[in-house]
Amino acid sequence: MNLKILSISTLVLAVLATITYFVKNADNSAPQDPRVGQAIIANEALNSVTTFEMISGNESMTFVKDDASAQWLLQEQYNLPANAKQIADLITQLKDAKLERVASTNPARIADFGFGIDYINLLNANGDSVLSLDLGRETDSGKQLVRYGQENVAFIANDAFTVNGDPTSWLDKTLLEISRDDIRSAAFTLPDGQTLAVSRESDTADWTTSDPLPAGKQLDQGAITRALNRFAKVSFTSLADLTDPEALAAKANSRSLSLTLADSSSYDITLGRRPEVRVMKDVETTNDAGETVTEQREDVETPAGPVFISIKSAKTDDPINEYMTRTAYQAGAFLFTNMPQTLDSLLADAPEPEPEPTPTTPTE
Repeated sequence: MNLKILSISTLVLAVLATITYFVKNADNSAPQDPRVGQAIIANEALNSVTTFEMISGNESMTFVKDDASAQWLLQEQYNLPANAKQIADLITQLKDAKLERVASTNPARIADFGFGIDYINLLNANGDSVLSLDLGRETDSGKQLVRYGQENVAFIANDAFTVNGDPTSWLDKTLLEISRDDIRSAAFTLPDGQTLAVSRESDTADWTTSDPLPAGKQLDQGAITRALNRFAKVSFTSLADLTDPEALAAKANSRSLSLTLADSSSYDITLGRRPEVRVMKDVETTNDAGETVTEQREDVETPAGPVFISIKSAKTDDPINEYMTRTAYQAGAFLFTNMPQTLDSLLADAPEPEPEPTPTTPTE
């Protein structure tokens, strides 16, 4: 009898505990929030935005619309232009995102939704907040948990979008983009101090030069074209302060190229990097007699530094000139290593002159 009463008591306690748990953790949200089914932000409000603020963890990014250039400038990255496509994609996502339903109004549950890490804040020209959106985690079905500001109402949006916290990834990394067919002349300054100036009348014409060439040599048309084509589009990979030791060291070990286009615009491009440091080291080895001997070998003590690129336009109002005064730009090492190193790399053997025909003796 006592066992039966004990079993019933245990069952009752278990039921009460279950009821208490569900009452404590149940959503106390209204069946429907008036914002459900609506866009996260109205198009009219979105069109008034002049400043994007995005926060991801410890990274903060502020994009300010520049009406003069119709670009978004990233303040934390030297006010350089942002990638237009990435900004457009984000705006499209915000336009298309709708609130499907209320996820919870229970603070205990909302605390587990991953809020407080990624934010999107939009401001208008007066500095007024147009949208303050806290991004939670992505749901298992590929949708997005969101809430406005610090509200105790969490929604599920119909599409997932996250904040990329790497500021450099938001920048427009293209420094120079031209048509290779528009290049009409070029001047190479090589590491050993030699120079070579070439020109052509059209994109289908051969390169010519008035510079004296070594005996038996002529311009290598393919080598020159390949060297110049690499600079039809020049991008940077990362940024550094102008006073960065690597950037300063790169200036002392540089090579340059000048380009002039069909419209007479011209650019001076300089590439440099700190050279590697080689030293002689004692190395123990075994000779043919099986004896251990010490010999000196050259070894790399310090690898070469990163490649830095600088571009100057002949047009004084070209934005690239001003951008170069803000920061140092790192570029891919292939641009530096594939740039002509010697005059001979731009030349080819001239064909042997054809022998003069032997005069024939007339027969009587």
